[in-house]
Amino acid sequence: MSIYSRILLISFVLIPVVCGQSIPTDRLEHARAVNLQRLAGLPDFVADELVTRYKSSHTNPPKWRYVDTIEAEIAVRGSSFTRQHVRLNGKSWDKPTFPGFNWGIQFGYEIKPLFNPECGTTFEFDGHKEVRGKQLLAYRYQSPKDDCFATYTIDKNQYNPPGTGRLLIDLTGNIIQFEEEVGEFPKGFGADPFRQTITSDYVKVGTGSYLLPVAADIFGGFSGGFLWHVVVEYRNHRHFEASTNVTFQE
Repeated sequence: MSIYSRILLISFVLIPVVCGQSIPTDRLEHARAVNLQRLAGLPDFVADELVTRYKSSHTNPPKWRYVDTIEAEIAVRGSSFTRQHVRLNGKSWDKPTFPGFNWGIQFGYEIKPLFNPECGTTFEFDGHKEVRGKQLLAYRYQSPKDDCFATYTIDKNQYNPPGTGRLLIDLTGNIIQFEEEVGEFPKGFGADPFRQTITSDYVKVGTGSYLLPVAADIFGGFSGGFLWHVVVEYRNHRHFEASTNVTFQE
């Protein structure tokens, strides 16, 4: 089966609106600076990745059935992300891709496409939301075709689609939850609509506290094939030289 992969592109005009009217840009500008700075200051660390995959035929609603469990170690060194020590259903797996549906490593993937001033992403304020007991600001975004979000590849065919979604930021400007939806693919391209939610939280790495992804919920698949649901958990964030259990801050 074709591998469903994503090529991350780096390269945003900040045009926030509410109901067709401009809103003050200070909060978004602050969020842009905060998140780009956070990405630049990402520590070198290791986290355990626990993945459960499900698939369904094209039924409405889908009838999900368990496929497999994947365990790996994610090593992050600056802008380098490596999946290592991989086990598929408890057995060592040394191939570069998994059978069927594949996904990327979700550490800060969304920040540059959202906040790089050279990209064409636009925003609409979506109000105040309470998520997991936290008061957050919600913004819906739109990204044009052939812009800064991912290029999708099936076989040798590539396409960079327009996308929509939502980001939830806390009062410091940091992205706590990122929601992405991609529904427009060319006829015959072979991809079903794709959507994912990436959840971040403040965790301890050594003696420092960092905002890092702790979970991802991914839906996608192949036209004429299967729909896939991938549930990802990142835990036990730690420095390379020592193992430090993840600690969540209230």
